[in-house]
Amino acid sequence: MKKSVKTAIGAGIVLVLGGVAASRVSRDLHKPPPPPRTTEAKRGDVSVSVQEVGAVQPVDKVDVRSKVAGRILVMPIEAGQRVQAGQLIAMVDRTLLDPQIQQTQAQLDQAKARLAQSEASYQLQRSQTKWAIAQAAAGLESARAHLATVAAGARPQEIAQKKQEIARAQIALDDALRTQARKQSLAAKGFVSQADADASQVAVDTGRSTLAAAQESLSLTLAGARKEDVNDARVAVHSAEVQLATARANSLQDAVRKSDIDQARGNVQQIAGNLSQLQVQVGDTKISAPVSGIVLKKYRQPGEIVQSATTGFSDTQSIVATLGSRLEVQVGINEVDVAKIRVGAPVTIGVDAAPGVSFAGSVTEIAPASTNAFADTTSGAAASISKFSVRVAFQKYDARIRPGMSANVNIMSAQRKNVVVIPLQNVAFTGNTGKVQVLNAAGKPEDRTVSLGLRDDTGVEVKTGLAAGDKVLVPALTGTRRTIDIGGGPDG
Repeated sequence: MKKSVKTAIGAGIVLVLGGVAASRVSRDLHKPPPPPRTTEAKRGDVSVSVQEVGAVQPVDKVDVRSKVAGRILVMPIEAGQRVQAGQLIAMVDRTLLDPQIQQTQAQLDQAKARLAQSEASYQLQRSQTKWAIAQAAAGLESARAHLATVAAGARPQEIAQKKQEIARAQIALDDALRTQARKQSLAAKGFVSQADADASQVAVDTGRSTLAAAQESLSLTLAGARKEDVNDARVAVHSAEVQLATARANSLQDAVRKSDIDQARGNVQQIAGNLSQLQVQVGDTKISAPVSGIVLKKYRQPGEIVQSATTGFSDTQSIVATLGSRLEVQVGINEVDVAKIRVGAPVTIGVDAAPGVSFAGSVTEIAPASTNAFADTTSGAAASISKFSVRVAFQKYDARIRPGMSANVNIMSAQRKNVVVIPLQNVAFTGNTGKVQVLNAAGKPEDRTVSLGLRDDTGVEVKTGLAAGDKVLVPALTGTRRTIDIGGGPDG
């Protein structure tokens, strides 16, 4: 009894379940199909970029060297510090230069004194020479005039003068004789003393002597110049000529004095030059930054000895520090991506020292040849991927960026803003055109040809064929995977 009941109940359950299943199948057969999956064409941005890792390097490196040798007193800089042109880099001890400057200054003062003395001697020598020449010339002129006078003999005027002297002497004698006769007569009568009579005789004698001398002078004058007098006058002329020649010869000493001045002046200039060099060296003890930049390396510390770069010492002995005026990122871009970038392209740069911070930059140079373009290929080594050196400049200096750091660069290759964009998976590509399916106004799928532009990893720009808001069908998934070129195309 129990067994038959259980069998009946089981059969009933089976019948009920079968009926339910049949009813559900019948309902599914009459249900409408689900609507197709779509995505909306939207306005947005499409960009293509190239990512690579490079190294931060200084653009320009300037080695700062000391021009003087000595011990460094102070060096108020540190590696990584930014300095301005003219800022103090180091100060070298000038203790050894100060005594040299004092000694050279004393030598210069002495040389100037000798120059002044030489100039004074020269002026005195010139004055004496001029005076001696003028005096000798005047003496020669006088001697020549005397010779001419002696050689010419007596002139009529001189003869007349001599005759007048005789006449005056004769008159004086006649007067003396009359006086004598009168006084002799008076003395005989006792009216005058004998002494007065004798005095009158003296006057007579004197008159006769004067008359005789005048007559002799006239006789000599009439006889002409004596040969001895002419010879004496000629000797006097010769002597005067010798004196003039000697005075003129002495003027050659002026040139000697002038050469002394030139030598003394040259000595002054030489010592003054030495002093100027020492003063320049004193200025060179203050080592300043020749350009603005970053201290890339500091080679010396206060108390260390530095050599002069002007005396042939090596760079390692004279160099004090190295500055870098600007920083850039040098990065190698493979041959596939290098065609996508251009000079001036914007770049975002990241460094590990500033996580989460992006620094703006731009491409400044793209090498025309790859790094292995001139490599030796005769060895048979396997060819590697060619890379091109690209230089990226920072737009602004930031103290967190240091030379030698690694940098992640993102070079913007191309970008389109506010354009119609659809997902890549929704397009069947044929070059720069494609096929999509859209829902028409009736809600029915229809094929449409579209013109394509820039594309990135996920989306593509639609130039023509679609408008923002159009519904684009999403293709059904298949076992076949499509490979899509995400390059920039002719517009990228």
